[in-house]
Amino acid sequence: MMINCAPRSTAVVTRHGLHTCAPSVVVSRKKVWKVQAAPKPDVIVEENVQFACTGRRSMVCSIASVAAALPCVQPLAAQAIDIANDKYDSLPSGLKILDVKIGNGAFPEPGDVVVVHWAGYTKGYQGKRIDNTSVRDEPYTFTLGKHEAIPAFEQAVSTMRPGGIRRVEIPGEIPELSYPRDRSQRFTNELKPSSEGKIYKYRYGPQPSELGGQRSLDFVLDNPTLYDLNRTLLMDIKLLRVRKQS
Repeated sequence: MMINCAPRSTAVVTRHGLHTCAPSVVVSRKKVWKVQAAPKPDVIVEENVQFACTGRRSMVCSIASVAAALPCVQPLAAQAIDIANDKYDSLPSGLKILDVKIGNGAFPEPGDVVVVHWAGYTKGYQGKRIDNTSVRDEPYTFTLGKHEAIPAFEQAVSTMRPGGIRRVEIPGEIPELSYPRDRSQRFTNELKPSSEGKIYKYRYGPQPSELGGQRSLDFVLDNPTLYDLNRTLLMDIKLLRVRKQS
């Protein structure tokens, strides 16, 4: 058997063993199977729990993370949720929620200012990450009940306790829970700064901070060729603190 390999390598398995070869492999008389190297895991740490996933699966199992990451990553803990068997509770509105961690203290009330970390993904289409505020340690702050955030976000946060983490699935089939699909209702005429320049401000938060995340979100909201189920969004929310109304 002959295998020609270039300097840049890809793992190739034959019945004779594992070989390291270029992506273009020349093999005579033997069938081979290419083994693609997995992408680098996207790891988010919450206290002593590590959630490490790859590719599209990272969208499903990422956890809205902490204000301060640990100095080292701990092994996958026993209390980590089984991502293959997530069981959501459905609210009367159709919003799906899954409590990853129950917090302590009282629920926020309308008029209270809530401070959260959140991570978002286009779950129904390619699992693209929209944003993750914990990476920048820039929490999202809004006043509950003032329609500053989309309905799904308000509903989810209103029954959380400080320190709690909740996964939220916003079905694309229920557009009234999500961002407006009408661009005139989604955007204001105000520009806001980002690291990639200025972007138009959303009328309702939370808004992706970077242009790439906003483009991914706008694509699933605007593209007329997508089915409603492709517009499903996934958000992980950690309620950091509540400032009671005076």
